Amino acid sequence: MPLNLYTETFNQTDIDPKRLYDRAFKESEKITWNPNNRTPQRILEDCMMGQCAELFLIDNCGYTDNTNGFMDVFDLDGREVEVKVTRGEHNIKFMLGDLLVRKIEWGYHVADIVYFYLYDSKSGDYTFCREYKFNGTDYVLSS
Repeated sequence: MPLNLYTETFNQTDIDPKRLYDRAFKESEKITWNPNNRTPQRILEDCMMGQCAELFLIDNCGYTDNTNGFMDVFDLDGREVEVKVTRGEHNIKFMLGDLLVRKIEWGYHVADIVYFYLYDSKSGDYTFCREYKFNGTDYVLSS
């Protein structure tokens, strides 16, 4: 299996919809921090967007599920990977900022590796965008 398979574009139809819904629903029920005042339906939709990418990695790239709290997946080398999905690249800096607050200010355990996928709601396509690694103080673009 190629190590860079996670950079492949995939479509939401590649993922079993019932499995996706079940995982996303379970995750959405656990979310209590909601600074943007998302509706329960929007939280579920956002969870489905993220879970779709996680399931792709698990089903097609050899990654394994990380069931520890809100952790996402383990890569082929057993490293934790945070998987983020956004509809626009402009959101990445805010999402990274949120991770830094959780990791540094609040002391939460957050993965040192973050994958970003762009989601196109019209086509259902997920395109790998960027990988970031934590350098001890910040998330920096991986080379």
